[in-house]
Amino acid sequence: MEIERKFLLKSLPDNLRNDTEILQGYLAHDEQMEVRVRQYGERYILTVKEGRGLTRRETEIAISPQQFQALWPATEGRRLEKVRSLADHGSFVVEVDRYQGSLAPLLVAEVEFASVEESERFQKPEYFGREVTEDDGYKNASLALHGIPDGPALEYQIGALPYFFRGGELQLVIVMNSSQSRWIIPKGQPETGMSRQDVAVMEAMEEAGVIGICRPGLRFPCYRKGEKLLYIYPLKVSTVLKKWPEMEWRKRAVLPAPKALKMISDPELAECLQRLTSQLLP
Repeated sequence: MEIERKFLLKSLPDNLRNDTEILQGYLAHDEQMEVRVRQYGERYILTVKEGRGLTRRETEIAISPQQFQALWPATEGRRLEKVRSLADHGSFVVEVDRYQGSLAPLLVAEVEFASVEESERFQKPEYFGREVTEDDGYKNASLALHGIPDGPALEYQIGALPYFFRGGELQLVIVMNSSQSRWIIPKGQPETGMSRQDVAVMEAMEEAGVIGICRPGLRFPCYRKGEKLLYIYPLKVSTVLKKWPEMEWRKRAVLPAPKALKMISDPELAECLQRLTSQLLP
């Protein structure tokens, strides 16, 4: 059993040691269980975690580098990277994680305890901020899938990749931007009180005139030079509307995936969509 408390950090302590780079990807997860692979320095680990909150059951199995590389592609869209360091606080060892990439500059500390009673007696140091042990948004699986909870809206956008299969062939729905100058995917800004998947569903309906649901457990961060980070959510289409809110100033195209990808004007976006479509199955 793992008894652990998690905190956000206001700053880094002065006594950090043993920096280790971590790559982590999720093969499967739900509210009660997650299955992940991790490269921890030169170690490769398959982990199953069960439960939530303060006390959880954890099972780890060492795997080979070759096994890790074989499993890693299946974590596309559910990954994170961070640097873990250790710091001493009295008799406790604090694990400090500095997240990289789209999760920077998030700083999180975890402390493990021998018992629940010991965890309740713990006095946190001054550099600790808010406790997030019970906050599902700061679970690593959620961070890998959804990014930092309530991040500044101006720092990212949310996009939808509407798709369906016709005769076994993958079809994509793309739209023109509002100035009718290039082909893109439906996208927009985060909305207060709405989940990112709900925003993706809304943008797909308003801009592309399609109704569907986001595929559970898959999100793709797309980095474009000079543009905001774009989180893309695959949306499985159930209905293509004949009329939709933005039909007067946006063209819509429903095409086989190879043709649709060739029409995307931004090469970085096209590359992201190509990698994402490789994860879609009928």
